[in-house]
Amino acid sequence: MTDWWTTMGLDEVLGIWARGTGPLYDRLALAIQRRIESGDVPIGTRLPSERALAKSLSVSRTTVINAYARLDDLGWLERRQGAGTWVARRVASPADPQDPAVKETRSYAVLRVLRAALEPAPGVIDLAAAAFKDADGVVDALAATTPEEIVANGELGGYLPLGFPVLRDAVAVHLSGLGIPTLPGQVVVTTGVQQSTALLFTALARERNLVAIETPTWNGTIDLLRHLGMAALPLPPACGDDFAASAARVAGTRRPGLIWLTSGFHNPTGLRLTGAHAKAIAELAAEIDVPIVENATLLEYRLGAQPGHTVAQHAPDGPIITVGSLSKTLSPGLRLGWIRAPRSVVTRIARLKSLLDSGASLIPQLVATRLLARSHEIVGERRQRLQANCRIMDAGLSAELPEWTWRRPDGGMALWAELPRGTGLNFAHVAARYGVEVVPGSVFDLAERPSPAVRISLTRSAGETIEAVGRLAEAWKHYRP
Repeated sequence: MTDWWTTMGLDEVLGIWARGTGPLYDRLALAIQRRIESGDVPIGTRLPSERALAKSLSVSRTTVINAYARLDDLGWLERRQGAGTWVARRVASPADPQDPAVKETRSYAVLRVLRAALEPAPGVIDLAAAAFKDADGVVDALAATTPEEIVANGELGGYLPLGFPVLRDAVAVHLSGLGIPTLPGQVVVTTGVQQSTALLFTALARERNLVAIETPTWNGTIDLLRHLGMAALPLPPACGDDFAASAARVAGTRRPGLIWLTSGFHNPTGLRLTGAHAKAIAELAAEIDVPIVENATLLEYRLGAQPGHTVAQHAPDGPIITVGSLSKTLSPGLRLGWIRAPRSVVTRIARLKSLLDSGASLIPQLVATRLLARSHEIVGERRQRLQANCRIMDAGLSAELPEWTWRRPDGGMALWAELPRGTGLNFAHVAARYGVEVVPGSVFDLAERPSPAVRISLTRSAGETIEAVGRLAEAWKHYRP
């Protein structure tokens, strides 16, 4: 028998469960039932007491009592007066909790994607996804794509794991325009930053099975590390003054397979990588025999007066590998990204990528090529929207939630705020009940330590942003950590 509160908190496994409609106890019961079905909560597990779970979820004890009663009536739980509540042993064929696939569905990001697909919740304002959902320019780019272009590129064959030459050329031109001199032969087209990350971890770090990575960092990177079973060495964020010295020390003593950082503007905090920071890391790269990989996805989304920098801008011919996302920059429907790397690394990635896929589809690459030619216009318009929403959020938090602590981001697509009490995870549960989703800061931490922070997306409409501030304020009034 497993005592759940001695292993992983049930609130962590449930994720943000309270979104949607219907009685709160029904939503809680359904969330627990689905985690039993998935194997996350194994047969024979002893669940927390009603009082303990109510406190951790910031709900009334009555809500938990009714949820447990509903699950008991449906046969999912067994209850023994004065002894506790267990997952029923008669539950049929749950998933094996030790199955790696089951463990990976506990990821916050995976839970959000699955829930959005299976359990859409109309009326909930999504301030968790820091990405634009519109498809600006895609229709025009499709309309402008001629049959002749499709035929000419199609004659190259579909087996191009590095990407079609037309898009590799366009990415090289685009990066060169951003101050990162790039040749087409240095570019690999991928299905996004997630695939780029997986390829680089596998190609460069598999032998040592060790990666040095800044924390906090994008949670997708953390999920991939766990999926691949790699150990991680924590580093301070690259946008701080301690990164270069810490990375040098780790490179000399532990010899990781690679060093991973965020350049341009940091996700989740929105802080910028200054020219001085980038130059110091470029100098470090020349001194150590450990590849340095930078995620420059948010480079173009400057919100303040000063630009962010990349390491590759200061060492274009150095041993620096840069990754980015066309989905984040141009349109989410493209599902494309890129890697810029020395040719020796490109060759290693090509071999590995040819085992995983034969290359992304032609049509999205043709559309992305046209959109890249308009990227200055597309990004400029979105930056204006982000800046306007940042002003709305800043003013709204100042008026409605003055107890919170935050700073206006230098860049990126989100605002990082800290609560004066409680944890971001518990508050996110409460916020979902009031119709707004935010990301708890703990999911960006390598060790998943409790955090008072939440990340708030700035990518929704101005009207939604205004409404979301009111919902956050109402949730805060009812939050009892």
